[in-house]
Amino acid sequence: MPTTRGARRDFAALEARRFQAARLYGQGRSQATVAQELGVSRTTASRWYHRWRAEGRRALKAAGRAGRKPRLDRGQLAQVEAALLKGPAAHGFATDLWTLPRIATVMARLTRVHYHPAHVWRILQGLNWSLQRPARQARERDEAAIRQWQRRRWPRVKKNARRRRAWIVFEDESGVSQQPVVRRTWAPRGQTPCLRHTGANWKRLSIAAALAFRWDGRRSRLYFQTRPGTYTDGTLITFLRTVKRHFRGQRVVLIWDGLGAHKSGRMMRYLHAQRRWLQVERLPAYAPELNPVELLWGNLKARELANRCPTDVLTLRRPVRVGCTRIRQHPALVRAFLRHAGLEL
Repeated sequence: MPTTRGARRDFAALEARRFQAARLYGQGRSQATVAQELGVSRTTASRWYHRWRAEGRRALKAAGRAGRKPRLDRGQLAQVEAALLKGPAAHGFATDLWTLPRIATVMARLTRVHYHPAHVWRILQGLNWSLQRPARQARERDEAAIRQWQRRRWPRVKKNARRRRAWIVFEDESGVSQQPVVRRTWAPRGQTPCLRHTGANWKRLSIAAALAFRWDGRRSRLYFQTRPGTYTDGTLITFLRTVKRHFRGQRVVLIWDGLGAHKSGRMMRYLHAQRRWLQVERLPAYAPELNPVELLWGNLKARELANRCPTDVLTLRRPVRVGCTRIRQHPALVRAFLRHAGLEL
């Protein structure tokens, strides 16, 4: 790999200090004095002295980069990085994943220099690349529509909520099953732990949650409900009726995604009948990161639901309740979910 700019500065600084030692020796200074003035050990000062006596000042000149010269120069490495930034698809690969063999293939195509994949990671480190877990994204996602919603629609929603003194409520559903949410665990080295859970025919526990923020951002609320199976438009209407009772006549702006149950005929008739207190805003398609409830699910599954292997899915209700109560008691965490979604009140 090419010597970095910082490393070159270090070589120059060390060389300048050795040259200064040569000047001091030429002035008749002792090794102990040189060591003290330059802040080096007496052993180093002695080594410099004997090299200076034997060959003069040129013996203290920096030797330059140690080891074999790199096979790729700075320009070639820049060419490789530019090619990698275009993504795997631009080079004919079927998926958007960079693996070491794929990168080695691209490097060989561009530079005619062949590296073993096991060495490629060293080159990537020199380019300031790291191994990361990729985020998943739907092909149907419309980035322009998402930016439009964030920049234009969301400010209008906030302004309308302040004018009407309405709560802004984000709603979403999720589910857990007897298949555990696996996280890392400790075990003796060489003895892989085993999480035992039921096999086929997993039963499902569904969760509906509503994160509510007052129009001025000073208060937040969390409502949730669990039920066996999945949510339908009918059961979601029941959940909305429960939420309505909690707000006791206050106005609400409900924000949720385009799930089929959210826009069925039955649901649309119910929402139309509730328009005096309830206004609905739909998130852009395939943009779950705009809903702070998604972060609630991640927090819950990483804490209370992690590594659980229930024999009865209904036993998961308690950890769900414990986790939601924990989050509810920390308003700063709830507000952090909103900020992480890129939305501010």
